[in-house]
Amino acid sequence: MNMQKRSDERSRALHREIAKKLRTNPKLWAVPQNNIERWKKQRKTLISSIAEWESIFSRYGREQILTLLESDSEESVRLRSSSPFTGILSEIERKTIFDLYCNNK
Repeated sequence: MNMQKRSDERSRALHREIAKKLRTNPKLWAVPQNNIERWKKQRKTLISSIAEWESIFSRYGREQILTLLESDSEESVRLRSSSPFTGILSEIERKTIFDLYCNNK
């Protein structure tokens, strides 16, 4: 498996786990929204990926967003590369998934 494909699959696995946590703990929905707000404040100009995620949050319902996180569509792969869902998984959860994809070369 090439490195890009492995990276995309690992990202999808991470985001599937994020989606599980969001479904069981709705309070975690504040994390991506807080990340977007923080990123906007840290940058002098609004970059397109932040603006796109901000638009997604304003237009889509939670289930639609979860579908985007879990999908293998080109759009989902692209969106996951600038994901505002950082901080939902613990380091242990992230490491477990990373180890799966590092050991399955």
